[in-house]
Amino acid sequence: MRFREQLKDAGYRLFLGTVDAAVYEDFHCKTPRKAVWLYKEGSFQCAGCKEQCETDSPRGFQIFLDLK
Repeated sequence: MRFREQLKDAGYRLFLGTVDAAVYEDFHCKTPRKAVWLYKEGSFQCAGCKEQCETDSPRGFQIFLDLK
């Protein structure tokens, strides 16, 4: 099973908001154009490359009022 499908099965949803460049800098991301972010309450997970970066901080993510 692909990682993205595993995340969706675990309750993650595709994050459609803007992600600030600082997030990619914090992860030393070499390919931010490939980023595919998913989220569930308390966790943002990238499935864009093999690094599978994850953070529990919403800093740098455009937050919407209706996340649930």
